[in-house]
Amino acid sequence: MQISVKVFTVVLLLFICNTAFSQSGFGFDTRIEDENYEIENVFGGSHASNSGLISSLFWRHSNSFDKKNLAHYGIELANTRHPRESRQTTITGSSFVIGKSNYLISIRPYYGREKVLFQKSPQQGVRVSAMASAGPTIGLEAPYYVNYRGRKEQYDPNIHSVNNINGTSSPLKGLFESNIVPGLHLKTSMTFETNSTKSRVFGIQAGFVVEAFTRKINILPEAEGKSVYSAAFIAVYFGKRR
Repeated sequence: MQISVKVFTVVLLLFICNTAFSQSGFGFDTRIEDENYEIENVFGGSHASNSGLISSLFWRHSNSFDKKNLAHYGIELANTRHPRESRQTTITGSSFVIGKSNYLISIRPYYGREKVLFQKSPQQGVRVSAMASAGPTIGLEAPYYVNYRGRKEQYDPNIHSVNNINGTSSPLKGLFESNIVPGLHLKTSMTFETNSTKSRVFGIQAGFVVEAFTRKINILPEAEGKSVYSAAFIAVYFGKRR
């Protein structure tokens, strides 16, 4: 995961540099595009350092106070992995995580503020904003099912031999058997918007998220559980404004 985050960071930096220097002159153009709008709705997906390639999906609604200040609220659905997870491939070509007993799925409603630091120039360029948000977390400790000797069972490393596991079941199978663990989360980030118009939005968001639960989450029974998780993330989003 550390390698993938470094790759995303390099891509992000190249994106910023290319867009900034493509404007007339160096830095940001002093001419400001007329971006009078009141409402913005965006959808997106993110990759976090403690999850898979697509670690979360989110929706965000923003209300504009003026050209440089916005308030937003939204909801995010995220999957978090234990740092010691290791995947093994079976003889059938499928795979499973060794010793994993539960998923950690987070439902994150949030409220936050956005401050526009640099406006976009009239024809091209990038708009840069700083964002911060926080809210409660509904943590779902959902059973991790494996295909064991023709049966679908929640993985228990003390009972199930890895030699008799031939893959995993659908992540939705144990969703309604989840234990609910409440918590809180905080997110800070920077957004970089380009190719956006008065009615359409496309951007990249990069930052950090911290999430704390009321107890330790049992993802890998043979590893120490954690109640606090933190990660760097990068997201791509698109939507409309009016």
